[in-house]
Amino acid sequence: MTFKEFTLRGMPWQTLILTHWIMNLIHLLTEDGRMPTGELAKKLNVTAPTIRKRIKNLENKGIFKVSGLINPSRHQEMITALVAMSVQSDGKLDEILEKIANLPNVAWACVVTGRYDIVAQVVCVNGQEELYQFTTRTILKLGNVVKSETFILMRSEKNWLRLPKSVAEL
Repeated sequence: MTFKEFTLRGMPWQTLILTHWIMNLIHLLTEDGRMPTGELAKKLNVTAPTIRKRIKNLENKGIFKVSGLINPSRHQEMITALVAMSVQSDGKLDEILEKIANLPNVAWACVVTGRYDIVAQVVCVNGQEELYQFTTRTILKLGNVVKSETFILMRSEKNWLRLPKSVAEL
């Protein structure tokens, strides 16, 4: 793992160059995040301490994270939705994004191009009423959301989901 310095439009930038074997490590852990370090070491032809060190470095630099995911289609009462929002940002879009990302029920949020400013994935384990409360009360309390549109995921493939911190149990 190395960093490469370069200049873009007169500004210094630093990019991370991931070696081939680190990309293979990430792919193996993406397939099975619980694969033992000994097995990873054998597959990548390195030592187990090297694997542990690389994983720790990737995590410390915010490049990689191993986490547990659920399959939302196995939980019939759960509603997963994308909520697209137009916001009045007054130059504070990043702050609004952070507030939305930290709301209960939000798995992730991002700034997008197009007719909306922010899209959030919302997880409601208690069904439609919980989603209704989120879209009619929770996001409106922020004061910056001018308009929203909700897209309920009816069926999806390869949609493994990280639960928001607010979900206590399924």
